[in-house]
Amino acid sequence: MHEFTDGCAAQYKSRHCFGDISQTCKDFGYSNFTRNYFETAHAKGPQDAAGGLLKRQADIAVLRGRATIQNAFDLYNFAVMNMTHTKSVCKRRLFRFVETIPRDKSISYKPVSNIRLVHQVVVRDNRDEILIRELSCFSCDKCASNFYEECENFSNTGSFTNVNMIVETPTVLDNNENTNPETEREEISELVSSGQVIAVYTDDPESEYYLLKVKDCPHVLGVDTTDSWGSILPTGTSVITGLYYDNKTSSPLSYKLVSRKKAIVPTESIIYICSEIDASRNIQLHEDIHLSILQCLNEF
Repeated sequence: MHEFTDGCAAQYKSRHCFGDISQTCKDFGYSNFTRNYFETAHAKGPQDAAGGLLKRQADIAVLRGRATIQNAFDLYNFAVMNMTHTKSVCKRRLFRFVETIPRDKSISYKPVSNIRLVHQVVVRDNRDEILIRELSCFSCDKCASNFYEECENFSNTGSFTNVNMIVETPTVLDNNENTNPETEREEISELVSSGQVIAVYTDDPESEYYLLKVKDCPHVLGVDTTDSWGSILPTGTSVITGLYYDNKTSSPLSYKLVSRKKAIVPTESIIYICSEIDASRNIQLHEDIHLSILQCLNEF
């Protein structure tokens, strides 16, 4: 089985997704399975915009204090009340609430190094390990015969790395057990790791969003904290620490890292994970990524 998808970190390209992929052959009886990721801004469709709009509208409503969304049913009610009637060319939106999702295994796995560089994942037989590499190959006889580790184009695609997917929380949920839907909903902040570039929401009228280089993974503040930019965050806030990028350059999509002023932002303000961008001192944001970020902010 060969699967092709985009590289959205929140849906298809996280450590938890890789962990689930590692069980594919056992679950469905395949002898070999591959997941192949398109490059940034490819393989997108109308469904991506529709799903992204719902999530971002909910995030903005919570940030602005217009709604309290703590579980799936709250999100459903918010969508029905606020998004059924549209401002666009479609006549209406229909929402369906699925009360329970049967899960018979743990969904949390330990991190995979350099995950944003991976564009092919291979699973074979009933092994718990996966093979990952930077690019896919479908042109050589070895890969066509499922002998992936003998790929004749490894100089272009990169060699495979064996990764044993380790369960982080080995708790098996009982389908009849009453669980908190909030704990089942994977937040986008859980997909953020040190060294990534993320887009965060801002009330700054001169900027549509801010770009941040992540230095520390999400954590909860133990005391009231003020960052180097004067932002005050209260005790108990889930935050990410990093450094902002400044886009006051000759090119509107060129950014320079502001390295001397630490920023602390709430995890709820995360808009987008720029997984294909290397967090160097100077970065050039691709227009497709810029448009994807704006798409998450539209229809306020």
